[in-house]
Amino acid sequence: MRVLALLLLTASPAFADTIQAPGKVTAVTLYPSGATVTRTVRFTAPAGLHEVIVPGLPGDTMAETLRIRAPDGVTVGATSLATDRQPATADLTSPEVTAAKAEVERLTQVLEDKRRVVAAIRAKGEAAQARAAFLQQLAAQRVEAADTLPTPETLKGLAALVGDEVLAAREAQLSAETDAAAADRALQPDLDALARAQAALDALTQPPQDDAPALVMAVRVEAAGEVVVEVDGITEYAFWSPVYDLRLTRNPDALVIDRGAMVAQETGEDWRGVALTLSTATPGGQNAATGIWPDLRRIEPEPPPVDDTMMRGGLAAPEAMMDAPMVAEAAPGGFSTAMQGQVFTFRFGAPVDIRSAADQLRLSMDALPTDAKVAAVAVPMVDLTAYLSAEVTNTTGQPILPGPAILYAEGAMVGGTDLEMIPQNGEATIGFGPINGLTLERTVPNRTEGEEGVLTSSNRKEETAVITVKNLTDEAWPVRLTDRVPYSEQDDLEITWQATPMPTTRDPEGKRGLLVWEFDIAPGATETIRLNSKIAWPQGMVLQ
Repeated sequence: MRVLALLLLTASPAFADTIQAPGKVTAVTLYPSGATVTRTVRFTAPAGLHEVIVPGLPGDTMAETLRIRAPDGVTVGATSLATDRQPATADLTSPEVTAAKAEVERLTQVLEDKRRVVAAIRAKGEAAQARAAFLQQLAAQRVEAADTLPTPETLKGLAALVGDEVLAAREAQLSAETDAAAADRALQPDLDALARAQAALDALTQPPQDDAPALVMAVRVEAAGEVVVEVDGITEYAFWSPVYDLRLTRNPDALVIDRGAMVAQETGEDWRGVALTLSTATPGGQNAATGIWPDLRRIEPEPPPVDDTMMRGGLAAPEAMMDAPMVAEAAPGGFSTAMQGQVFTFRFGAPVDIRSAADQLRLSMDALPTDAKVAAVAVPMVDLTAYLSAEVTNTTGQPILPGPAILYAEGAMVGGTDLEMIPQNGEATIGFGPINGLTLERTVPNRTEGEEGVLTSSNRKEETAVITVKNLTDEAWPVRLTDRVPYSEQDDLEITWQATPMPTTRDPEGKRGLLVWEFDIAPGATETIRLNSKIAWPQGMVLQ
């Protein structure tokens, strides 16, 4: 197959004939926003130049996105996308739709035949009821028409005769009603079968698309036979997003990322049995680095003081009101930026059905084992318990894209989170819920503040904090505890601190004033940290 550009002919060609060939969606490449849809167009043609019409394209089809691939021996020339005055097309009902319609018609006929049988049974019951009423009325008329009063024997015989006949009629009526009710119940499987056949037909039949675009191609065929042409087009009304199950285990520490994908589309046509590919590319996203404007600076005489009453009333400052060139900013979290131009694709081996505006389909992808370091993260300044945490290094060889995740610890579901982008060889910390029984306490038994006096030349503040970690569980835990002391960037603001024991790490990741202790705590054990800090500043200054 070779990719052919959309050529524009300078003169109207002389076509040997016009061929109507409906296209079937056979492959789809989904992006986080949008999709490339591949249609396979099959037709049989003799050698020569033909006009090929592909009707029923989605309404959002854009001519500039169409790309056509044809085999050797087939040349595609001028193409056009007809959206208003449609070319005449023959009945292109697919064999699947024809078969579905025939099945609906067959089952409808079967149901009508059986309903006629039920009606005939009910008619017998109604006839029996009418016969009983007629006999009763006839007996009454004979008695009234007699010249003399009938003898008791005559009345007795007449009553017996009428009674036997009415009884037989009633029995026939009841039997007919019973048979009719049973026949009604027997119709239910036929009703269900007809409903299923109609649903199948509805699923195959798209809403009327009298104004749907049609692709018109000039195709030259060198040798007679079947021709297969593929047409690619881009739609904005489809997307996919990753979804995860994160499964954490201990002893040894391990994290498995069960990866899946949520896919959906609203193109107006169902995609059935398509070869699906997921791509991390963002065709509609930012493709180049953002430009910046030169920063021209100048000096001017200092202006006289101005009344800033209006400024305090909420107007912008003069600098903010100056005209400045607008600079476009990339949306945060864009895939292209995080991926640094790398595009990953995920292909599914089995065909996939995705109905328009009806399915939010979840597809399983794969399970990715990653390196993980498990610890109990403790922040006693704000929490009362430690939290299970996993420090993850992405060694999968591909990025972990942002998406929602369900968290499992030792097989139990503990909650959910929104996973952020983890690039190749990148690191992330993921919380897996509280550890019940690993309790935290932070008390301040001593806090003093200096006051100005005769012998006092500076103000001061001193604080002592006692941090306690208790392990009430039946297993040992590696603990990573974080606390803080104040820090200063001013020489006149003096800050000193002392901790027992001293922290394992100071200023982690450049966060000044933070202290980290790492230790193991045995079952039933208690660990205590004592932290003392002192602040002194000159007289006449205020501590902020």
